[in-house]
Amino acid sequence: MKFLKTESIGGHVIRFSLAGLLLFGGFTKLILVGALGHNLLGAIVIAAIETLAAFGLIIHYKRPEMGLAGAALAILAIIIRIIYSLNYVKESLTQTDSFLSAFATFLGLYNNGLFHIILLIGAAIYCMGNSYKNYFRNRLTQPWPH
Repeated sequence: MKFLKTESIGGHVIRFSLAGLLLFGGFTKLILVGALGHNLLGAIVIAAIETLAAFGLIIHYKRPEMGLAGAALAILAIIIRIIYSLNYVKESLTQTDSFLSAFATFLGLYNNGLFHIILLIGAAIYCMGNSYKNYFRNRLTQPWPH
């Protein structure tokens, strides 16, 4: 019984950590204040995706379908981060003229960052599965409609 409680606490920590990272720790906050000189509209869209994902992950406790949407948006935001990082490597380093060579350089130089990205994807998949499980549990335990 103790192990189930520990798993539940771990799930809460994963969900709130991912939501906090999406809400407060994104690279888009630098773009929004103009520190990197990129497209402001794109930065606002990415920040909106990350903010909606964070709120969806937290609202999961009241409505699991919002948790599903939040986890899907979190995965989308993480994929956008990967593409942005590869584009940054391609643009800033010499001898990287394609995304494939940028990916090879990214693996060689930024393997610690890649580890964190993989952890984020794993956390988002865990949150999606947990929301999916709670959604079906709520659907099965509700009375039949008349």
